[in-house]
Amino acid sequence: MKESVKTAANAMIGLNDITLKGEIAVFGSTYMSKFPLYEFINKCQLESAVYNRSIKGLTIEEALQIVEDCIIAIAPKKVFIALGEEDENNPNAIKYYNEIIKKIRVEIPACNIFLIGLLGESEYIKNFNNNILSLCDNKKIKHIQFVSPKLSELGISKARFKQMSCFFRDKPLTMVEAFAMAN
Repeated sequence: MKESVKTAANAMIGLNDITLKGEIAVFGSTYMSKFPLYEFINKCQLESAVYNRSIKGLTIEEALQIVEDCIIAIAPKKVFIALGEEDENNPNAIKYYNEIIKKIRVEIPACNIFLIGLLGESEYIKNFNNNILSLCDNKKIKHIQFVSPKLSELGISKARFKQMSCFFRDKPLTMVEAFAMAN
């Protein structure tokens, strides 16, 4: 495991005592570690806390090694997994991805899992996204494929947050909340 991943994971583990159980977790690699999640969340009125457990450069194999301490230990009711961007040369990536899902399912059976597909058009990304789609049952394990609008980086982040945020909620949006999120 890379030292930078181990350091980031240990920092997250140190926060486990002050996190609320039964909330929402995002578990990803570089893209989600840089995603301005908290800035968008602060605009919304969510019923649940959201914890970003994403680490720059995290491979799926490393994620498998830290999933118990970084995700299972906080027992989220929903977890959004966005891994794979660091694994193009790993032939076992999907096998490890499936193992992560199995660990979560065994330890937190009521948890809803959302698998976020990779962005891009390469052959690796197409195959990877098809493979993670095959891991979904559309009941407790769902797939989210981000749209890739032709906008600024901030515009793209806003569009992607809107796609994810509908799954963050426990109840439907009110009209007032929908208009507030649209701005």
